[in-house]
Amino acid sequence: MMMNRRIEGRRRIGAAALVGALVLTVACSDDEEEDTPGSGPTPSTESTSVGTPATVSPTEVTPTTAPPTTAPAESLFEVPTQRLDAIQAAGLTFVPVEYPNQPDDVPWPTRRWTRGTLERPLRGDVDRIVGRAFTKPQFEGDTIDAVVAVQGGELVVEEYNGWDPNEPHVSWSMAKSITQSMVGRLVQEGRIDIWEPYAAPEWADPADPRHEITLDMLLRMSSGLEWTEDYGDGEGDVLRMLFGDRKKDRAHFVADRPLAAKPDTVWSYSTGTSNVVARAVADEVGLGRQMTRWADRELFGKLGISGVRHSLDGTGLVNGGSVIDMKPTDFARFGLLYLRDGEWDGERLLPEGWVDYSRMPTPTANGVYGAHWWIDDADGSGDLGVVAFSAQGFNGQTITIVPELDLVLVVLSAAPSGSDNRVRSQLVEAFAAAR
Repeated sequence: MMMNRRIEGRRRIGAAALVGALVLTVACSDDEEEDTPGSGPTPSTESTSVGTPATVSPTEVTPTTAPPTTAPAESLFEVPTQRLDAIQAAGLTFVPVEYPNQPDDVPWPTRRWTRGTLERPLRGDVDRIVGRAFTKPQFEGDTIDAVVAVQGGELVVEEYNGWDPNEPHVSWSMAKSITQSMVGRLVQEGRIDIWEPYAAPEWADPADPRHEITLDMLLRMSSGLEWTEDYGDGEGDVLRMLFGDRKKDRAHFVADRPLAAKPDTVWSYSTGTSNVVARAVADEVGLGRQMTRWADRELFGKLGISGVRHSLDGTGLVNGGSVIDMKPTDFARFGLLYLRDGEWDGERLLPEGWVDYSRMPTPTANGVYGAHWWIDDADGSGDLGVVAFSAQGFNGQTITIVPELDLVLVVLSAAPSGSDNRVRSQLVEAFAAAR
């Protein structure tokens, strides 16, 4: 098992078979300013189609499981030794890092952001990168909508290219990482064990080879379920599930698929898999408004995130794989939760060790994917030069977490050129150079 221990008031994951931790120093400021959207969380906006809010009343299903049990506040999330062994056997690197604390003189942005300043020459570098991205697109229609950066817990960059800051921006597959946080919240409450086989009705028979699929395998896209993530001709599984003949019960469509590979042996990116994960959450909290209200109460509202926009299927299941839309600064709040190792204003919302688990490489994914989070740089030896992981969405949405720089970087687009990756890489390099 991995052992967790405290160092200078911060958290790290300790594994003797892996490499040592990286110690961080955090700078801070105390300027405070009113946040544009307002001061308090409001209920989620629910939607039955992508990007189109609607006032609907999906079927509410009372959970059949026992009432929640509260796990100890300092409970550790332990990763089985065989998972660590598989990472090593695949020749992959996992570097434990320090997750910086919120500075004592910077309030948590639950109600409003503290706005910070960037010293020169970093300020000039950031202005040039963002200005070029906004005014000189590489391709026609290549539009960056928003860039938000948080460092030291302060909002240091907030720029919009014609985007209304009060309007939720499409998340697409960044929703996968948000759904992962819902699982983490239930793990913290002692209501879900991701290492046990998931009790899907489609594979309830113990003789069914799918019966051994765990939530860990689903989070790592290694369930082995047959799936085609093809957006080209409209006939792929993902489009049928999101918009076509299978949108009425998305999770069943996915879980009912046969195995294409033995579970935990092949990595296959699947938006469908995330809907099975979402159903595991709904098994505990209920469907429809029960699910969205639970997420507001137990997760989003605690962060000060308001007006979340969902896409629900015909059963009332929140789309776990795409379209959990938020305001740009709310995506930054979500990223800050992971930068702070799952803690928020004195309350542990995610288990200690959950963030490390999130970015721990999946053995079958060649080091690029963790547990519903992408791994940009696993050990600081890549192009970014610092350990970084991210939530990523189709056509250019990213939330990048860089613990060493105490940085959350949000870049939002809806263009297929990949310019968001170029912009965020340039910005991370600029912040790294200014250390």
